[in-house]
Amino acid sequence: MLAALAIVGGAGFAGTAQADILRLDDGSFTVKERESVPARGQTKDTVRSRYGDPETRHPTVGEPPITRWDYEDFSVVFEDRWVIHTIVHADRND
Repeated sequence: MLAALAIVGGAGFAGTAQADILRLDDGSFTVKERESVPARGQTKDTVRSRYGDPETRHPTVGEPPITRWDYEDFSVVFEDRWVIHTIVHADRND
């Protein structure tokens, strides 16, 4: 019973945080949290209303339908109408 509550309680946090795992010059890794990109589970309509129209919309492929929208700083991958991944582009000023 307690395990079920822990799983249900933790499920409310799934998909709410975004982070990048960065490799440092010394070979170690660090996590950089991001709040300014679409989160897993958001809809295409939500992404469009918050971030505007994408620079590029790639054709939908496969079944289930997978689509990618490219913005200046990130790309968003959708399954049907739901965000499944956000890819943050490398800093272009490096």
